Amino acid sequence: MPDQAEYNEEAKVSNWRKFVRKNLLIHLVPNTVLNTVVPYFAFKAQNSVYLFSGEQNLARFLLPMSLLLPFMITLDILKKIKELQHTGAINYNEEIKITGYPFILKKAGLNGLYSIMIVFALMLALHFSFPKNHDFGITPSAICAGLLAGLYSITFFYLAIRRFKNDAYKINYPSGSHRE
Repeated sequence: MPDQAEYNEEAKVSNWRKFVRKNLLIHLVPNTVLNTVVPYFAFKAQNSVYLFSGEQNLARFLLPMSLLLPFMITLDILKKIKELQHTGAINYNEEIKITGYPFILKKAGLNGLYSIMIVFALMLALHFSFPKNHDFGITPSAICAGLLAGLYSITFFYLAIRRFKNDAYKINYPSGSHRE
């Protein structure tokens, strides 16, 4: 019987690793590509890209992305973790079991709110640092938007699962010799 229990625990850790790899790629690749290509073609229709002024400005792309991507990534990952917890496919501590949608929506909303506040503050700092009507360039602006989307995909994916990932390893490697 202990062999079966060990096998189940190893399968749960394996499920966790598969979940992380699969979902990270699902979020990273499309977000990075779409948030590079869409601004590039929108900016290409005009001669220059400004931070806050003009019809197609950086703020028009970066601020909604800074709110929605962290919110949606956190919401999606926590919903998937909740589903995996309730089916018993992954290890978890009972104290950190996701119980309902208010918890998920609160975490997702806070992640979106914090990220938009940080990006807006950085954009204001850039706005006051550069001369008036500074052109940021079409290609660098589109690449920066895509890189920011990729950074959001990785950061908020790992922020959403950090506690649960560590917990899965603690259960299987209690002596402190856990692998990362």
